[in-house]
Amino acid sequence: MRVTARTLAAGTALAVLCATAAAAQRATGAVRVEVTDNSGARLPGVEIVATAVDGRVLTAVTDRLGIHVFPSVTAGPVMVRLRREGFAGALVGTTVEPGEESRVAQRLEIAPVVESVVVEAPAPVDPAPPPPPPPAPPSPPAPRLPIMQPVPPHDRDSVCGPAKAALSTESLATIKSTRYVAEGGLYTTGSQILVEGGTDKGLEVGQNLVVRRHFRVERLAGSDATGEHSAGLVQIVGASERSSIAVVVYACDDFRAGDFLARFSPEPVRAAEPEGAPNFDNAARILFGDEGQILGAPRRLMVIDRGSGQGLRVGQRLTLFRRRGGRPDVVGDAVVVAIRSDSATIRVDRVSDTISSGDMAAPRTPALRE
Repeated sequence: MRVTARTLAAGTALAVLCATAAAAQRATGAVRVEVTDNSGARLPGVEIVATAVDGRVLTAVTDRLGIHVFPSVTAGPVMVRLRREGFAGALVGTTVEPGEESRVAQRLEIAPVVESVVVEAPAPVDPAPPPPPPPAPPSPPAPRLPIMQPVPPHDRDSVCGPAKAALSTESLATIKSTRYVAEGGLYTTGSQILVEGGTDKGLEVGQNLVVRRHFRVERLAGSDATGEHSAGLVQIVGASERSSIAVVVYACDDFRAGDFLARFSPEPVRAAEPEGAPNFDNAARILFGDEGQILGAPRRLMVIDRGSGQGLRVGQRLTLFRRRGGRPDVVGDAVVVAIRSDSATIRVDRVSDTISSGDMAAPRTPALRE
């Protein structure tokens, strides 16, 4: 009987420990922090300090997309402090649910400039008047801020997404250097850049241009391929024959010397088409994601191998799937945000698994109304 009692006690203790460990695993969740500036552009380099309900302090910095995810945070209230030089800080609260991902989306405003004025009292005794000083040279005129033209409304995902590089690259000019660079060497809204190319290349004041560069996509369909990354939008504010000055309208990513400028064709914001039946027999293939990204997730942008030449259109919904045993295994859905004749850029809206090159995208056709 003593052996049986000891065995029973040991089993009970083991069950309690397992239950406690399972409860500890369930008592954490993830916190996804997304930071933008006051124009809505993604803001990298933001210091994050997250304080959990148990007093644990987690620190990190947002990546080039203005995002950071804390994968394991104690469930309960969490305070998230955001700070970046040149911007007003922010303190945001959220609640972490066990096994769930909480999202903190915060916009940081540019910090106001504070000036100090020192007032000195006059001397108690008036001294003899000094000889009159020589006349001061005239002050240089204050620099004039560039006057920008309104930018047509458009879908920013159609600018910021990747694309399949065209056979002949359209390059009106290239970025030469910066005039006023932000902290960390990043270009932000309002930064001025010097452009190698001017009226000789057809540039003119008020013209909007997309900043692009090429990147290598390894082993696509058995061989290397070239992708095209868009870093943002600029507007020409001054142009001479061989050089120009542009102002950053917004930046999707960092600009680099040597990036080329292409024409801006505004794609209006379109609501996604109604749900329809996917055509699995006429599916496109996913080629690649954006520069530095190999997997697709919600809000990520990817490129498929069909475009307007194959009947696709902006706003069309797609069903993402992969074939298992000859049958389609649905893993998410997406919508077309930009299109070319032989390819298109899609935005991933929902996934049940990560999306990668080689997965398929079946176009949906809304049912005809009687």
